[in-house]
Amino acid sequence: MTRLRQSAGRLAAAVAAALALAATLTGSGPAGAAATPCEAWTGVPPPNPGTTANHLLGTAVLSPCDAWAVGQSASNGVTSTLTEHWDGATWTQVFSPSPGNGTSVRLTSVRADSTSDVWAVGSYFDGTSTQTLILHWDGNGWTQATSPNPGTANFLQSVKPLSANNAWAVGTYSSGGVFKTLILHWNGINWMQITSPNPGPVNELTSVGATSASDVWAVGISSTPTADQTLTLHWDGATWTPIPSPNPNSSDDLNGVAATSASNAWAVGNTLVGGVDQTLILHWDGNTWAPVPSPSPGGTTMDSDLSAVAATSAGNAWAVGSYRVTGGTLALALHWDGTQWAQVKTPNPSSTFNQLSAVGGSSASNFWAVGGYQASPTSQLALAIHCC
Repeated sequence: MTRLRQSAGRLAAAVAAALALAATLTGSGPAGAAATPCEAWTGVPPPNPGTTANHLLGTAVLSPCDAWAVGQSASNGVTSTLTEHWDGATWTQVFSPSPGNGTSVRLTSVRADSTSDVWAVGSYFDGTSTQTLILHWDGNGWTQATSPNPGTANFLQSVKPLSANNAWAVGTYSSGGVFKTLILHWNGINWMQITSPNPGPVNELTSVGATSASDVWAVGISSTPTADQTLTLHWDGATWTPIPSPNPNSSDDLNGVAATSASNAWAVGNTLVGGVDQTLILHWDGNTWAPVPSPSPGGTTMDSDLSAVAATSAGNAWAVGSYRVTGGTLALALHWDGTQWAQVKTPNPSSTFNQLSAVGGSSASNFWAVGGYQASPTSQLALAIHCC
């Protein structure tokens, strides 16, 4: 297995935070590209309750005055869930349960069906094993929901609600070291595990997206001892089915998926070229998944990685992540204008490490991207930037 357990590294490797800086279009991509609907990324610093580490790993955007971000904070070796709310002017920390013994608890994803129906998922260590973690916001507070744990190590990476009685959560679980896909469904009463394919020896689902009750995508990684391969599963209202997806190079991962219709979906991640990660973007046109050219600003010698994607229409999507440069790591944002993917500058408050872990939007002119940055050798802060 080459890079499958990026999830644990990606989630724990975190750092995060916020600085308000404007950004302009870069020269990446062919000349003549259309201007993006969002022409500047700015930020309002979110709270950083952890004294040593804070990182935002998921975001849900309902309107310009209503957004959520979730992740993890740490103080003196004790970790806690981190949930923050945007009211149109400021980010405010909101209390959320942190089960377990404090050694490892995090929220990795948050999505909303309405202002009073918000789900967040992640994992926590109870002292013996790692358990799935699902929290629900009902408009008044966050409460923990009972969730299945089929293995001795259980991780949820992404959640997508469609209605009050229909939501999906995906991730991975293991018993004895063999990782399998994990898919949970909410029916309005309980979360239940749904049978899901495992095409390879080792499998992980990293993201879930949907347009309707009969059009749901889950993506991730299916690994052999020597290489990772892209994994795309589709729910048609009755069963989960593996759908063929490209593997352009020796090792390929998918970390995010977003769909706006049955004939328009995006999946993003990384492809290994000559030992260096390059960005990987796949598009679904209703019949097949196909690779679409995308910038890799790290070049052929430095890694470029995509962590997440969000879309509001066939002509508007954002993908975020990070890329390496000499001396550090910079935040990465790519925009799709209906014709091509092009890099757009973002704030980089740290001289050593900046990362965008998630992106979400409610319209072409209202997107949030969240992540983290290294403020000092002993301090990691949360990052939240807004495109409007």
